[in-house]
Amino acid sequence: MNRKANLNIWLSFWVLAVVLAGPAAAVTHYVSPGQSIQAAIDAAANGDEIEVAPGTYNEPINFNGKGVRLYSSGGADVTTIDGTGHYHVVQCVSNEGADTVLEGFTITDGNANGAYPDYYGGGMYNNGSSPTVSNCTFVGNSAYTASVNQAKGGGMYNYNSSPMVTNCTFSGNTAEGGGGMYNDHSSPTVTNCTFSGNTAEGGG
Repeated sequence: MNRKANLNIWLSFWVLAVVLAGPAAAVTHYVSPGQSIQAAIDAAANGDEIEVAPGTYNEPINFNGKGVRLYSSGGADVTTIDGTGHYHVVQCVSNEGADTVLEGFTITDGNANGAYPDYYGGGMYNNGSSPTVSNCTFVGNSAYTASVNQAKGGGMYNYNSSPMVTNCTFSGNTAEGGGGMYNDHSSPTVTNCTFSGNTAEGGG
């Protein structure tokens, strides 16, 4: 048997092995206090899950287009993502879809007070993205700027986005427009959510 025939046989077995193996199995990443949620997102592949232990995580996060499920093991009452005054606590701005999931967190201390587009969405900023958000509490976020009267969406701002928002609470958020949530060219599906104590100078 010549070398070419041997090579063809080897390639056939290699292709068969790849086909039988199928896609890589999803991985669960674990994050504990003192570790970085963003680092786990960066390390994850589409289809992976990220489980976050109870605690407060002082960092803003960006899903960066990843189709991953980010969830807390203990729920929003004991698991907080604190934006520490950054413009947005959570960002979905890379065409994220329903397979990008944020579940079971308190989202707080986002302060959208920068230049465009950083005066939108103190708690969560969705642009051209439609993630799934469930069992979250958005509290104590703001969207204000001294230079222009356009800051909107203290709790959440959606532009050209259709997120699914379920079993969430928006409370004590403030903005120039849309204290709890502001929707611009967007059609979110909001189910069983509570809006209370949000304030806005221009309504909403």
